[in-house]
Amino acid sequence: MPPIPATSRTADAEQIINAAIDHASAHGLHNLTMRDLAQAVGKSTTVIVNLFGAKSGLVHAIGEEALRRDADFHTSFFQSVADLPLSRDNLMVLVRHYLRRRVSDDCGFARIWEALLIDSEITTERQDLIRRWAAMRKTAWRDHLSADSRLAAFADPLVDWTTIEQFYAGALLDRLDYQVIADEGLGGLIDRAFGQSDGPATATFWYRENLILPQAPAAGLEPDSMRLKLLNIAADQILARGVTALTNRSVSAVAGTSTSTIAYHWPDMRRFVLDAVWHSVFRDMPRYLAGQQPEGDPAAADLDSWARIMAPTVSIQPDAEGFYVKYVRLIASVCMEARRDPSLRDLAMLLRGPEGGGTYYNSAGVWPAEFDLNRLAATRFALWVKAAALMACASGTALSEADLRAAALQLVPRHA
Repeated sequence: MPPIPATSRTADAEQIINAAIDHASAHGLHNLTMRDLAQAVGKSTTVIVNLFGAKSGLVHAIGEEALRRDADFHTSFFQSVADLPLSRDNLMVLVRHYLRRRVSDDCGFARIWEALLIDSEITTERQDLIRRWAAMRKTAWRDHLSADSRLAAFADPLVDWTTIEQFYAGALLDRLDYQVIADEGLGGLIDRAFGQSDGPATATFWYRENLILPQAPAAGLEPDSMRLKLLNIAADQILARGVTALTNRSVSAVAGTSTSTIAYHWPDMRRFVLDAVWHSVFRDMPRYLAGQQPEGDPAAADLDSWARIMAPTVSIQPDAEGFYVKYVRLIASVCMEARRDPSLRDLAMLLRGPEGGGTYYNSAGVWPAEFDLNRLAATRFALWVKAAALMACASGTALSEADLRAAALQLVPRHA
């Protein structure tokens, strides 16, 4: 058989990558199989393997093409508003429209970005791709905001904010309660960039006053009960690899029991998954939010002691992943699934609504007294630290205590 001409290989590769991005954006990158892709393009799996090698090679090629499309998106987006004055109201509209565009169905490349950020398969090539992707977005925003030095300095935290908010918006953009809370938080971030004081967090407090959190799923369970054992196994799998990694078989195999055991304890798999998600949140919440204050006089807390407390929560060491690294993967995977499964949207909203609550309500003795940790500032920092932890893990670039201190000084005002 004569070799396939290079032009044919290029055309085949483009067709396969385009089909893969469409499939992954609709059904999730984790659900992409060589067989489904071969059927979609009318070719054999052998053709795909010959072009890309193993699935990891295909995923990397998909990521490279998605990055190219995203770079084009940013160029076009900012060219369309090149002469728009950088006022507060204009910047609010700009960021809102940016998010709305990125979660739309015609931005499948953004779904690839989201999937790669939470993918547990971390390779050197993947980390390099993530770093280049993040640099592209920050450079695009920095260039656009460069006309005002105050705003240019906030390009990085603004991109971090859009990174985490993009997951929430993808699941919740059509909900009014989400929109008023997200707009309030965005307004606070922009005010901070312009050097303005934070206003009252009326929408956030309104949501919290009406919030009914579910009971901790492990409440009242005996330490050696099978129900608690199953919840712990499921929580470990969710925090390590996301909600989609959880199956009846994956849990029962670790538990050393039959697949019917979950059905014995829960009415259906959906209820078990929801309980496992909440167990992940309640079980692994860092105690610095409720009791891990420095020893001695709480009033003596300073920025260095605060950074030492925060550092373990953003650790990306495989054997000691920090809470925020695991928690943001959980949030992101729930939101990505909620795009396809409306039954998960209430859960996604419960995760988004109280953002920054633990930071705000349990700051005494952790945050230095000189910081004015108001409710909007707490939300700002909570969203930043999650996005920063996610990016650190995906790119292999650890956050330092200096990074944490710099973010606190930039995002949280201090008392006069």
